[in-house]
Amino acid sequence: MPLQYIALEQLESVYKSCALVANLCVHASPEAKQPMAIIIPHELNLRHALEGAKLNGVDATAPLADLCANKAVQQLILKETNEMGKKNGFKPMETLEAVILTADEWTPESGFVTAAQKVQRTKVARHFEREIKVRSSCHTPLVLNSAPLSVLFMWQTF
Repeated sequence: MPLQYIALEQLESVYKSCALVANLCVHASPEAKQPMAIIIPHELNLRHALEGAKLNGVDATAPLADLCANKAVQQLILKETNEMGKKNGFKPMETLEAVILTADEWTPESGFVTAAQKVQRTKVARHFEREIKVRSSCHTPLVLNSAPLSVLFMWQTF
């Protein structure tokens, strides 16, 4: 089922208001039924949430890259971002199907954001192209590590 038109800027604005998100880029493929998000977690808020959540096998003091690699952390961020979308009246096709987590900050020097901190969606998508393609062609949960960025994603499981 092809993806209908959705306003990515609106999705990004709402999903960025999630306390666990420092920055993100929503990516939608014409072949996908739902978009995905490439997310830089808000480290302090994530650690605080993990301390309260007491997720099995998650050490809230681990390096951020390790937390990004943890499936339970991925599920938590996917769940929290989608709850934010639902609270804002998003339709099912506007909720995230998957998240890609990265610990690496986006800067104007990296080209992923402008000097005004506007996300350069095309450059981010190009950088994460391999992860996006693999994710788009699979129908099962999958985790990837790509150098030099520690990047992971997972499918929505609910």
